[in-house]
Amino acid sequence: MKKKLKILSVLYIGCAIALIPFCYLLSILMLALFSIFCIVSGCVLVTNKMYKKTNHWKNQFLFEKSFISNAGYRDNLGRNFDVVNLGSNPALFGFFYENVRGQNWATGSQGFPMDFEILKYYHSYVKEGGYVLIPIMPFSSISNFLETRPAYWSDGYYMKFARILDSSQIVKLPNYNKFRLKMRFPVIFNPKLIFYIFHDVPVDTRLNVAEQTMQKAELEYDAKLWINNWKKEFDVKNYEDFWGEKFTLYYESGIKMLSEMIDYCQIRNLRPVIVTIPISSCLAREFTPEFRQKMITDFVNAANIKGVKFLDYMFDERFSKSELFNGSFFLNLQGRKIFSRQVMSDLGL
Repeated sequence: MKKKLKILSVLYIGCAIALIPFCYLLSILMLALFSIFCIVSGCVLVTNKMYKKTNHWKNQFLFEKSFISNAGYRDNLGRNFDVVNLGSNPALFGFFYENVRGQNWATGSQGFPMDFEILKYYHSYVKEGGYVLIPIMPFSSISNFLETRPAYWSDGYYMKFARILDSSQIVKLPNYNKFRLKMRFPVIFNPKLIFYIFHDVPVDTRLNVAEQTMQKAELEYDAKLWINNWKKEFDVKNYEDFWGEKFTLYYESGIKMLSEMIDYCQIRNLRPVIVTIPISSCLAREFTPEFRQKMITDFVNAANIKGVKFLDYMFDERFSKSELFNGSFFLNLQGRKIFSRQVMSDLGL
């Protein structure tokens, strides 16, 4: 890209100079426009570089530290994990590995398709016979539906995976050419980001929070807010809509993909484990027994034809106390440690 720009610049200047004997004013105009272009481009590039130094930009990719580069991997002593987990935000805030070689491969918002891509690229870091935890969230069964909702799975969603996957995987992601440019020049695509150069946000330290930061009334409001946001996200009005015809194909696709991930692990002598992450009691009350049965139990049973271990903690009262969470959905550091120790114990690690 840089080489092409240099060649074009040289050709442009050469043409402008060559025109001097024939059309002096046109030549001067061309050189003036080129100078203005260079000044504006330089300012944009400097601004873009400054923005990429902000916390607003860096906070989007904090999860990268959990992924070891494949560069020189044969000499990398960080291989041979006993246990790793995939998953979205609840898993990111759910697992904390102590006294065991473990790695959290959750990146935030992360559906089954990206779980599978991460597994394909990084599975060799797990030792033979090691555990791969495949988390099931309340809406994992129909998460593929969000591919039809650009407001949720858009360029920004896929962009973060482009920083950790292999190039052969990246080029197959939706709108690859567009979000590749967005990654390099975010300010050009969204000039409003310049604001954060002057008024940056704090470093995201939510993973370090070890206590509940909400009062009872706030927790109840937070739980209802999550439910309302999910209904908006999946464009439904009632719980029953989640297992209606609208989502049948996505539900079946989720079953197929979970089953394929299980097969992928077993073929490579890894031990897949399906696991759910605890939610607080105030959020648990928002889910009906029918929802739990259809969206969690029935879904797992349909996909788990190989009968791999299924550890279901989502509504486990041992981990439902509000003091183990930050808000109603994500475990805090204290809760994360307590929960992870129990999971390791149940795995015999």
